[in-house]
Amino acid sequence: MHYIKLLSALFCIITLTACQSGPRTGEVTKIDATNIEDYCLLHDVAVTTDGLLLKNRSSSITSQFNLRNFELTAKVKTTTGAEGVLIFAATDAASTADGYEIRINNSDYRVGSLQKTGSLARIRNNFVRTAQDNQWFTLGLTVEANHIKVQVNGKTVNEYDEPVNVVRASDISGRILTTGRVVIRRSNEIGEMLLEGFTIKPLKIVQPEQSLSAAPDSLTKVVDQLNDKEFPLIDFHTHLKGGLTMDQAVKHAQLIGCNYGVAANCGLKFPVTNDSTLNAYFHAIKDEPVFKAMQCEGREWVTLFSPKIIAQFDYIFTDAMTWTDLKGRRMRLWMPDETFVDNDEKFMDLLVSKIESELSNEPVDIHANPTFLPAKLAPDYDRLWTPERMDRVITVLKTYDVALEINSRFKIPSIAFIKRAKAAGVKFSFGTNNGSNNDLGRLEYCLKALKEAGLTKDDMFIPRSSNDKKVTKMGLPSKITG
Repeated sequence: MHYIKLLSALFCIITLTACQSGPRTGEVTKIDATNIEDYCLLHDVAVTTDGLLLKNRSSSITSQFNLRNFELTAKVKTTTGAEGVLIFAATDAASTADGYEIRINNSDYRVGSLQKTGSLARIRNNFVRTAQDNQWFTLGLTVEANHIKVQVNGKTVNEYDEPVNVVRASDISGRILTTGRVVIRRSNEIGEMLLEGFTIKPLKIVQPEQSLSAAPDSLTKVVDQLNDKEFPLIDFHTHLKGGLTMDQAVKHAQLIGCNYGVAANCGLKFPVTNDSTLNAYFHAIKDEPVFKAMQCEGREWVTLFSPKIIAQFDYIFTDAMTWTDLKGRRMRLWMPDETFVDNDEKFMDLLVSKIESELSNEPVDIHANPTFLPAKLAPDYDRLWTPERMDRVITVLKTYDVALEINSRFKIPSIAFIKRAKAAGVKFSFGTNNGSNNDLGRLEYCLKALKEAGLTKDDMFIPRSSNDKKVTKMGLPSKITG
């Protein structure tokens, strides 16, 4: 014990000495190829005309100074497939368990690691692509007291307050805010990573006691555990409705510890009705740190949009809440005045056949609001959704590679349905389907279903890569499906 204390004291003396020659508090210091060796230790890094080249997995840049509260900006470019990390609060720069990690990974979806640039790894993971390979981007980091903010190209991707007396998993026990080094390191062997340079501005010391957040509640503890396991905690079904702004949605997602997919309502008599309005919507949100989604409303949507414009989106989804019955009556099942149930059993059989037709012909990625029943039938949900009807829906989901949404707003499908779908190998997504700016919630039913059905990250839907979009491969049906 005496030996450990002696080593610790020696480390503090070395740290203090290193800090004396580092950037000055309140001043911005630019570090690049011209002065990098005055401030940092380089390992397997080449100084080139394009910047500092981290070519191999062993390549790293480690500050010779220590920081506690600071602002950092770095100009980075990855070639195809390259991944890296920005580490801070690292008291032992050689340890992979010491210090926080921000992931650098601009690969397409379903390619390389799931976590993308800006991810505060295993603390508040980010699965949204926020930058592109082969393009320079700016990574920003602010650490002040117990608050961490990560930005990519000026957009806040992560905000996190380290709780009081935080406890980490044993293999990342050192992932706690403290005075430490900054490290930029490659983490795979594919491609190359270039660093044009970075700036450091040490901030005045702020006592953490002045701004510590409250201890996490039980739901936050569940979210923390899922982030630690790198579970893709994503709400793929949110809308900018009822006054909700993009900034508010992003902030709410960061507050509760998940990622959001934000969808436009697209279809007959909806806000987005043609290629022009769909394209305008996409370009209005393309730089936001959310998944970009298209909710395909009604069956007529296949006649209103073109595959090229649709394929810009990360994924598309639909539900079976709008269709035309055998008497030619167009129904919207959430509207009692527009829903016609002449016979319970016949209605259910027709509903299931409509789902089968939609999912086998429309190139959608997620079946949303699944098993939704109109108000007249909802009290008999368990009786009407028989095992045979469940299996028909599950079969078409599996056959056509469509994910099953677990909907937190309507608390559907039932846990029995989810367990049955999991056993069949169906993928799942989480969705809120908020109606306004005050009902986003915290994915309560989704987390309940995850626990009771035993879902793992391998059960969860991830958007397709850009060269594998269903709409590009399948095209659109020549006529409406129901």
